[in-house]
This record gives sequence, C-alpha cells and structure tokens, in this order.
Amino acid sequence: MVLFSKILSNKLTPNSVFLSSLFLSSLLLTTSQPVSAIELIDAVIPAKLKNSYKMRQLQPLSCIKTTTTFIEEVKLISAATNSTPPPVTLADAFDTEQQSSTSRKASPNNASTQLLATCYFELEDYEHSLALLMPLLKTPSVTSDEIRTLTLIANNIPESERPQLSNELLINMLNNSLSIIQKSKNFDSKNLINTLNLGIVKLALESNQYQLANTALTRARENIKEIKDPELNAWLAYYYAHYYDQINQHQLAITYFQAANSIADRLALTKLSSLVKGSLSALYQQKHRYKQAIHFATQRVDLLLHSENYVQQADGLLKLAVLKRQNKEYNQALIYLFNALDLVEKKNRTLVANIYLELGRSYSSFPDELEKNTRFAQKYLQNARRQFQRLNKLEQETESILLLAQLNIRNKETGLAILQLEEVLILAKNKFPELRVAAFEMLALGYELSGDHQKANFYFKSFHSLQNTIKEKIFTLQQLKIDEQFQLIEQTQQKIQLETANNQLLLKNNLFQDVAYWAITFFLFALLAIFFILFRYKRLIKRERITRKKMQFHPRSFLSLHQAQIKNNDLEYQGHPLFYALVHIPFLDDLNESKGLFRAEKLEKTLGETLIQFFSPNTHVTQVRDNQLLFISEQEHHGDAQQFAQHIAEFFQTFAETHGLNREISSGVVAFPFLNNVSRAISPERMLNLTSLALFGACQLRKKANESSWLELYAIEKIQPAFFDGDLWLLGQAGIRNGIVKLKSSHSGIPIKWPELNK
Repeated sequence: MVLFSKILSNKLTPNSVFLSSLFLSSLLLTTSQPVSAIELIDAVIPAKLKNSYKMRQLQPLSCIKTTTTFIEEVKLISAATNSTPPPVTLADAFDTEQQSSTSRKASPNNASTQLLATCYFELEDYEHSLALLMPLLKTPSVTSDEIRTLTLIANNIPESERPQLSNELLINMLNNSLSIIQKSKNFDSKNLINTLNLGIVKLALESNQYQLANTALTRARENIKEIKDPELNAWLAYYYAHYYDQINQHQLAITYFQAANSIADRLALTKLSSLVKGSLSALYQQKHRYKQAIHFATQRVDLLLHSENYVQQADGLLKLAVLKRQNKEYNQALIYLFNALDLVEKKNRTLVANIYLELGRSYSSFPDELEKNTRFAQKYLQNARRQFQRLNKLEQETESILLLAQLNIRNKETGLAILQLEEVLILAKNKFPELRVAAFEMLALGYELSGDHQKANFYFKSFHSLQNTIKEKIFTLQQLKIDEQFQLIEQTQQKIQLETANNQLLLKNNLFQDVAYWAITFFLFALLAIFFILFRYKRLIKRERITRKKMQFHPRSFLSLHQAQIKNNDLEYQGHPLFYALVHIPFLDDLNESKGLFRAEKLEKTLGETLIQFFSPNTHVTQVRDNQLLFISEQEHHGDAQQFAQHIAEFFQTFAETHGLNREISSGVVAFPFLNNVSRAISPERMLNLTSLALFGACQLRKKANESSWLELYAIEKIQPAFFDGDLWLLGQAGIRNGIVKLKSSHSGIPIKWPELNK
C-alpha cells in the first residue's frame, strides 16, 4: 500500500521504481491457467481476476468494479515505471532466462480488458463493451488476442448496436482470419479456430446464409470431435439447433437444444443454459405451444433468480410476461412486468422502454374494464414512445405509436388515430414493412369509419400492395430454406454413399487379409458349426412346438382361442344340436385401468379357471377377443336359449359380485344347425358371424336396459339354403328384414337398430 501511494503521488525513488517494476510483473505473472469458456477461450486471466471471471455472469457489477480497479492499477504502475528510468535493470535482478520469461509475460495482456467487456455484455451495455474492444480490433486478426477480440464482438454485440461493423463485414473478417491461421504453421489453437467457425455460423444464420452456416458447422464439428471439449460440444449443439430451427426442421432443433441444455446444466454453464432455455421458449412460442414455452421461460428466470444480473433477470421476466399474456393470463403478465420494472428502473433505459411497451400491450389486451385498462395502456405506451425516442430506437418508437393509434381506433377517436398513423408512415419511411402494412390497414379502417371512402380505398390498395410484397419476400426466404433442406438431404446422402463405399473397401481389405486365416481354421470350425446347428435346430423345433401350443390359448385367461380351434378343425359337427353363445363382458374392457395390471392378470386367470370348473364338460368355452367369450353347448342340457343365456349370466353375476366388478353382460345366442332342414348348409366356422350379429343386438339391449341381456336369432322352417350363401352378418340382417330370421330376447319391448337396415 505504501508503494501504491507513492505511485499516486508520483514521488518514486529509484529503489521504488525497481520495486514497482517487480509489482507490475507480479500482477501479470501471477495468473491462473488458460480459461476454457468460449467467450475468452485460451485467454490467460490474471489471478486477481479469477473470481471475477467465474462470477461474470451472475455478478457482472462486481466483475466490472474489480476488473476496472485492476486495469487502473496496472496503468498507474506501468506509467510510473516508464516515466522514471530505473537505476537497476531487470537483467541485474534475474538471469537471462528469467529476464526473457518476464519480459514476454509482462507484455500488455488484453485478457483483462476483454473480461471487462464480457461483464458489460451481461448487462447489455454494448456501448461500453464496444468502446473497450474497438481499439483492440485489428484487420486482419491473426494473433490469439486479436481473434478473441473479433469473436467477442461477432458473438455478443447485436448488429443494431454496432453500425460500423455489419454482419457481412464481420463474416469476411472471420473468414479472412480463419484462412490466414489455417495456413500458418505456428498457430495451433484449435479452440480459437472453433470459435471463429461458430462466430461465422451465428452471423450467417442472422443473414439467412444457410449454406455458409452449414459449412462452418461441419468444420467446427470435425475439429471439436478431435478436441472432445464438452463445453464446445454444448455450443456446437446450440448452434446446430438454431440452424435446424431456421430451416424449419423443428424436431431436430428441439433435440439439439435439449442436448445443449443438458450439458449446460451439468457443467453449470450459466450463459449457455440461459440462452438455450430462452431459445426453446421462443421456439415453442412460435408454434403457439405456450405451456411448454412458459416452462422453459420459467426455468430461465429461476436460473438467474439469486444472481446480481438484474438485466438478465428483468429480460427473463419480460419474456415470461409476454408468454403469460399470449396464454391469456393477463394478471400474471402484469405482475411479472412490474417486477421487471422494479429491477431495472433508472438502471437500463432500453429495458424500461420495452417493459413500458409490453405493459401497454398487456393493458390493451384485457377483456374487461376496457375504459380503465385503455387509459393505463395509453399511459404506458406514451412512456414507451418517449423512452424509445430518447434512445433513438426508431422501430420500437414507431411500434408504440402504432399501438396508440390502434387504441384510438378502438375508442372511435379516428382523427387522432389517423394523425398517429401518418406519423408512423413518416417515421418508418421505407423501413419496417410489417409496421407499415399494419399502418396502411388501420388508415384504411380509420378513413372508412370517418366517411372518407376515397382515402380509405387508397390506403386499402397500399395495404394490399405492401402485403403482397412482404408475402413475396417471405416466399423467397421459405424457398431458400427449402433449398437448404434439399441440399442438406443431398449432402447427407452423399456422405452416406461415401461412408458406404469406404466401408465396402475396408470390408474387402479385411476379407483379403483374413483369407489365409480362415483357410486354416475353416475345417475345425465347420465341424463345430455343424454340431452347433444341429443342437440349435433341435432347440428351435422344441421351442416352436411350445410356442404353437401357447398360441392356442389366451395369454391371460388361458382359455382356448377360437381361431386356433378353427385351424385345428376342433369345431367339426358331431351330430348333436348345439347352442352358440357369443358373450361380451364389459368389465374386461378396462380391467387394467380399474384394478391395475398385476391384479387384472390374476383376475383373468381366475376367470378362466372358474369357467372351466363351473361349466360341464358338455359346454366348450373359447376366447374370441379379450372381452368376448364363445360358449358352445349341447341343446339337450339347457332346454332353450333363454336358459342357456341365464345360466351364463348367473355365473358372471356371481363372479363379478365376488371380485367387485360390473356384473352386466350381453349374450348373442344362435342354435346350430341354424337351418333345421339342411343341417350342413352352414358350417360351424361360419357361425361366429351370426353370433356376432346376435351379440350386436344384445349389446344394444344391455345399454338401454342397464342390465344383462341376451338375444337369440333363429330361422323359420324350410328356408332355401341358397339364401345364406355369402356373408352371414349381412344376410342375417336381410333375413330379419324379410321375416325369415326371427329373434327372441330378454327385453322384447326395446327396439334394435341393425346397421345395414338403418342406412
């Protein structure tokens, strides 16, 4: 401290000059390892600024204060040592090797200035950051320090904030630097090459140069693959996501954003995590999926909640408020906007102006208390207009006037609205086509409301003309995106073809190398292979038999499957009259949901076992579908169809009551032979169609009566068999219509609608 006070008073003795030289050297020599963050990649940060570097995103104000103090100290000491010639040189204090090392490391280190600029980036103070970086910017930028300066400007400062450096100019500078350092044999920092490529990607996407962006991404991917740096991989995924988003490959964009988000959260990369969450929110916002957008916007707000970065906090709250408004959560939107205003009021005029603008939008969107909310909307829009005017932000100023005019039209104050809209056209001139087209449309409406139809017609034509121009530009841009998609597909196909050809060459090469080995070992392995194949073949045959046997039974009830019995010819008619009853069991429809998967499986198994035990050997039960069983029984054991159906219903009623299930069932019953005069006219395999038709009617009865039901279909005597030559489901309904097929049911008074008869 004594030495520092002497420097300030400019009263240095010769000894103190030497000591101050040592002090300056120690400031610059005491450094941490080169950092890996993409903003200052490979930069050597002085040890005193190590903590500021780590907290630059969460505590930017502290970072600015500490870094500024450090830079001033270095300047004062450097000025003092240069102004007074030291009596003792460094060569007298160190040997030659030490002197060389000290002079090299004591050279001006711009990492501290670059760090200060990044701290200003976090507060969106682009004026200060640009003022710091512009003196360091060189053309061409070839050293590591110069490249960092160039990429810091390209990646962090929006084009609107650097009018002297357009995106096109910066792309040329980045490409020029990349070309020079790739030719240089002394430059070996692949990290900086990657930041150059990623900078080109960012600016190319902003300029809709998709092919250039894709080329730079491919170069970066190949380099990063060799480095295996997780942070660079995260940034690469982030830029790939933006590339796919801009060419309308949204699903791929989401996949890459989520990958970047995962890595950023795992590595605690605050800036990237904030950017990714904001991008995901914006992507879902464009697709009008506001719940997902709000989810990621909330995550971004939470990420910065306990930081000192009031600008990013307010920006996050502002974007969340916009989403809340778009999701019609107007009160929530206002709360977030006022919270954001509290954070940045008198600190960041740009954000304050944007908050005023969104407050105006929000109040004008309220569906109730229109008069009061309109007053509030006008107040905040006027504030926004004044703020944007002071900031010389013409587009936002024009937009705020346009919104004020819209409110005045809504309030039937067309005269004032027309004046404001004409001011919009004056301010916009030939810029901001979206705002001008809205102004033309509102002017047409305003003049129409005021009765001046000639001017209304003029502005309506202007509206349509400009709208068509905008549509043409959008179409051209969309065509560019489609072309990029086709080029991407073509490149992918070419890559696949090249990889396939390469793989084939490798396979052939490996094949030739292995021929000798296989020739020697073939005979031994052949014997082993034959033995293995025979053993495996036997196992497969055994497994196939087991599988076929399992396929004959339902996997849960273990009842025989009707389809398997048909294949095995198990339904051959034995000469005894039969009843076919197809039963629909509603409680099986949602058994998994109502009882849970494991309990449902046990219940179905119990049902199958109980059915086999309950019904006599003369009744054959098979499963047609998960919720349908087919009962086939000899008629002599039941008397008539009603008794058979009631017998089945009694079983299910008892089972359902025991297990707390729905006891209602529907039974469709058909006697076999269906035609008594020609017993073999309808085969047993075709009976399922008739029972399905009977079940169709029985299900209607159950739904209308809210209780178990049954329905029997039977044919009148002496029907010609040819009538039933075809689809029995259709012919059965035709028979009902013609009166040759009759029906009996449990609820004879309830009418039944047959599908083919009600067309």
